[in-house]
Amino acid sequence: MAQRRSFKKVPLFSNFKLKLAELCANDLWSGINYENGKRISTSDEELLVLFAEPFYKLVIKPNSKNLIKEQSIRKLIRVAKIKALFRSANPTNFKKGIFGIKKNIIPIYKQWKSIKNPPQPIYYETNAILTLGKDFVKQQKKVTQNGNFRVPLASRILFFAIPNMSFFNFSNSLAKKMLFQSRPQAAIPFFMDTLDKGFHLNSYLKKMKLPPPSFLKPNLYRMIYKSDWWQRRVLDLALLIHFRIFKVRKELIKQARSIILSKRKKINY
Repeated sequence: MAQRRSFKKVPLFSNFKLKLAELCANDLWSGINYENGKRISTSDEELLVLFAEPFYKLVIKPNSKNLIKEQSIRKLIRVAKIKALFRSANPTNFKKGIFGIKKNIIPIYKQWKSIKNPPQPIYYETNAILTLGKDFVKQQKKVTQNGNFRVPLASRILFFAIPNMSFFNFSNSLAKKMLFQSRPQAAIPFFMDTLDKGFHLNSYLKKMKLPPPSFLKPNLYRMIYKSDWWQRRVLDLALLIHFRIFKVRKELIKQARSIILSKRKKINY
């Protein structure tokens, strides 16, 4: 693990800021761009269908051919705006990465499920991201030398593929704003630990509930609903807003203020 350096912590967000982030999450769940209100190519619910459904089928039936598809990963890359990974000196190896989910990530998931008290918070999640980040790089030897891991891609795939584990979306822009190390593989252990602590700090997140499904299968939806996947999604967006990585359209800001004001009035009655 790299030597620790000073970085910014997750703040204690106001109820308004978390409500605003949740409204943005609602948009993504429904396939809407929170910045301009336009439709986006793939909703968050669709991404859960594309990643979580085949992953859990593989857990139950390891010999199943129902793998996560390259087309699904490309959809995620587009909607997450991480196309920069294609400009890397080491090409992205989709076939190797997809096989790595079956070969390397499922054993990590099963071990995580079998242990009630992990060695440290988000230990298995961090390990899974680093492992899968390597698997998506074509030239393994050069990866060790220049650290060209696919950490942003791996964190997002795992966030949608295994919603009951505590994954947080890593982005280079957010890591830079929070003053983490420039190399993603060096930053990710501290990033995960910091976001996990920030998640528990913001207790208002617990009041937020996953929106109803449109096409998620009932069993999968219930599992995600009982997890803290939705709350982690809201925190992710709250951080992006806080560090001004994107701007929220005015309608959502007005709606968030109206909701918080309405709740305050009810308390005063």
